[in-house]
Amino acid sequence: MLLQHLKKYKWYMIIGPFFKLLETILELFNPLLVAQIIDHGVESGDINFIIRYGIIILVANILGFAFSMICQKCASLTSAGVSNDLRATLFEKISSFSHSELDKFGTASLVNRLTNDIMQVETAVSIFIRLMIRVPFLLIGAFVLSLVINIKTSLIFLVLIPLMLVMLVIYMRKTTPFFTKMRTKLDRISKITKENLSGTRVIRAFNKQEDEEKRFSDASEDYTATSIRVSKMTALLNPLIYLIVNIATIALLYIGSIQINIGQMSQGDVIALIDYIAIITISLLILSQMIVLFVRTGASVTRLDEVTKTEPSIQSTNTKRIKRTSYDAILEFKNVSFNYSNSDQDISFIKNLSFSLYPKQTLGIIGGTGSGKTTIANLITRFYDATQGEVLYKGRNVKEYPISQLREEISIVQQRSTLFSGTLRENMKLRDKNASDEEIIEALKISQAWSFVSEWTNGLDHQIMAGGKNVSGGQMQRLTIARAIIGKPELLVLDDSSSALDFLTDSNLRRELKKLDCTLVTISQRATSIKNADLIIVLDNGDVVGMGKHNQLMKDCEIYREIYESQAK
Repeated sequence: MLLQHLKKYKWYMIIGPFFKLLETILELFNPLLVAQIIDHGVESGDINFIIRYGIIILVANILGFAFSMICQKCASLTSAGVSNDLRATLFEKISSFSHSELDKFGTASLVNRLTNDIMQVETAVSIFIRLMIRVPFLLIGAFVLSLVINIKTSLIFLVLIPLMLVMLVIYMRKTTPFFTKMRTKLDRISKITKENLSGTRVIRAFNKQEDEEKRFSDASEDYTATSIRVSKMTALLNPLIYLIVNIATIALLYIGSIQINIGQMSQGDVIALIDYIAIITISLLILSQMIVLFVRTGASVTRLDEVTKTEPSIQSTNTKRIKRTSYDAILEFKNVSFNYSNSDQDISFIKNLSFSLYPKQTLGIIGGTGSGKTTIANLITRFYDATQGEVLYKGRNVKEYPISQLREEISIVQQRSTLFSGTLRENMKLRDKNASDEEIIEALKISQAWSFVSEWTNGLDHQIMAGGKNVSGGQMQRLTIARAIIGKPELLVLDDSSSALDFLTDSNLRRELKKLDCTLVTISQRATSIKNADLIIVLDNGDVVGMGKHNQLMKDCEIYREIYESQAK
């Protein structure tokens, strides 16, 4: 995945390292020029020679700086571009996920991948362009030029470089598994943080701040322990490298002094070799940091690949809109069974459900908590696919419809109401961006929301906070119902969307909804809300224990009768 995005910036990835290579070549020749100044300028007292070579060194450094800036520019454009493209690709992929994939990854993990993991990749791409050519070339170039100066003395490098490389390989093998664990533990911290921020009112209401602090502290300490373990290994690496380099420098000075005494080397040569040892040392230290960075990035790329390679379980097999055809029932369930992918395969949430709903009719679904009511709503709108059986809309399997067409014709108000930050008008146009103010006001009147919206100073321009924090539960439900009505859906699904309303408002709402030119599916815990439905389905642990109209169910279905009588009393 990463390579595909890098191809877009291939010229930057060629130009950047090329200019970094030119800068590196100039840097490698600096010690040789300094050696010439010492051997021929300082010893003979030739000021002109010193000035001439000094100017050459100055020009080389200025050119090196210019080449470095060009490389830096290329690295910045590439890394920022790749991270932007990755973020867009990942967000688009996540947006295509069905509920099953979202359940699998979890919100906290997906947010971490969109932010931290992509930032890690951005840093790695920038470092790769700026240093991936420079570091190996410095190592090889310093070694080759040291051989040019004196072959015997340069044998020290044959011991120094392999020894350091072995240390880096051992370090990489030891630390790689820990970086993957750290990412997973960071996901856990993010998950706890998200739960605490979104549920802060509940936590305070039950006085559970200390418990949540301990839970966060435990997760944080677990992450810290792993991080410290990796940091100890990293902290040990640099001193070991410096120890080896210092020993090599002492050996070089000892051997070099002997070579100077016998006339086989000059003082400038020894200083040049010491400079090359310093270059090799710095290069290896940078290499060690790069290895750490790339190991972390490898874990991040794996996590990003995991998301991008996951195919949505709900996909449109047909991209062409299905034209209107003749049909009897607008909605049919034929022997439908369903169980969630992360649940025990022996446990079904819906079992062998069959019914038919005809145009302009109202279907009521009632049952205890966890009986499968919301699951039916999710199957109708194809948030999940039936494990067995068929869900038909207008005589066709919902799988035959383009998802966009299905969601356009079927509107749902989910159990958990959600409003987004922005004006009320922007929220109301979520289903139909071309909706006029008159259509919005009409929908607000039907949903019984206009009574309080009309009292707001800004009316439709009233600012809604993220998550609808500045409206009450009942107001939010009425606003989300109004939003679902806009665009004139052919099938409207209300999933327990009036639970926060008082009985009078609920009654008025049902009366107005009955006037709409659409088929209605109402899921409710209130028997009074579905009493007048054309068909009522009574669920108990996924089983259909009653189906029919109110009067029939009062006679034949004990569970329905118990629910109704308990609420009526």
